[in-house]
Amino acid sequence: MKKLIVNANVFNGVDAQLIENVSVLIEDNLITQIGEIDSSLADEVIDAKGGTVMPGLIDAHVHITLSAPFNEVDTMTREEVAIRSAKISEEMLMRGFTTVRDVAGNTLGLKSSIDNGYATGPRILPSMAAISQTSGHSDYRQNRAQERIGQHEDSPMMKLGAMKVADGRAEVLKAVREQLFMGASQIKIMAGGGASSTFDPLDTLQYTLDEMKAAVEAASDYGTYVAAHIHTADAMRRAAEAGVMSFEHATIMDDEIAQIIKEKGIWVVPSYFTSSLIAERKIPLPNEETYRKTERVGKAMFKSAELIKKYDIQNLAFGTDCVGERDVHATQLNELGAIEQTFDTITALRMATSNCGRLFELSTYQHPYQEGKLGQIVEGAYADLLIIDGNPLAGVACVMDTQNQKMIMKDGVVYKNTL
Repeated sequence: MKKLIVNANVFNGVDAQLIENVSVLIEDNLITQIGEIDSSLADEVIDAKGGTVMPGLIDAHVHITLSAPFNEVDTMTREEVAIRSAKISEEMLMRGFTTVRDVAGNTLGLKSSIDNGYATGPRILPSMAAISQTSGHSDYRQNRAQERIGQHEDSPMMKLGAMKVADGRAEVLKAVREQLFMGASQIKIMAGGGASSTFDPLDTLQYTLDEMKAAVEAASDYGTYVAAHIHTADAMRRAAEAGVMSFEHATIMDDEIAQIIKEKGIWVVPSYFTSSLIAERKIPLPNEETYRKTERVGKAMFKSAELIKKYDIQNLAFGTDCVGERDVHATQLNELGAIEQTFDTITALRMATSNCGRLFELSTYQHPYQEGKLGQIVEGAYADLLIIDGNPLAGVACVMDTQNQKMIMKDGVVYKNTL
């Protein structure tokens, strides 16, 4: 099946100028040609009417299965979590997000259902359970009456497969290999204290250097990389030495770690809009201590942005870190505006398209979508695209307004068309 988009301008996901008045040929699920193209070659012609064809949006830090505050997730059955997750994933696609990386959640079944046509949603690169030490950010026991006996979890959210506890080199190796067996395309560890968990102060260093190296070694042996939840500069230094390649949040930087991030090519996945929400106590949390920690994180992330600019850190990826009810996940597009305000328009657009595509390539043969390129409008890329009424390079507001998203296509299939 050949589809031809005509009368289009193209933002290719990289360049700071549009490719004007061209056509885009799609054969099955791949883009095969961009330029002047004979319409007789196509089975179907789509008139973009002067709109902008751009890559489908990508979110590198989602938690699809965490569809409520954590204490509420602890009351849900697996079936309820699955149904809510399917709804959230469908809504993500209909906001223009054609690919996401889930960095703590048992999403393999949802991913397979989407890929096989039994559910609607974006492509998912799953991390499966995020791994931490005991009393770390994946230890989501809500009180000290919830015990861990051997490997048996007393926290229902941990039983659901979003979080995993492992201590010592041997346990960490096993936990990483378990997630790879379950279908993880990359590994997520918790390398420091968390804002949303109760029993790990923000400044704690979590995992010894040897434990972190064990996680990196096990992931590298399978051709992939480790992403780390991380806030403080001391934790980032340890993770950088261990070989962690993706810093989720990277909130409380200093000049030394900013330089190390630049030199080692480590990826940074901040969340500016979510940071503003938590700094203003607009996300429901279980207790006052958690609110205090999140306020600190929310305010510090914008200070770290100044160091990102100072050292010209380019490996930046779009991530929202939305956790909660559907109305929280519905704020996903607001991150584009927050990045534009913090940096500039082209940085926001690249972070939400081609930069995420480059980050995901670190998964090498663990990458579940290897047939085409993600996050770009180029020959050989997946036909994951939006047609926008307006010019995104003039400001991301036209992308953030779903009414301006006239077409949403994923894998060559049209999910929305209001042209």
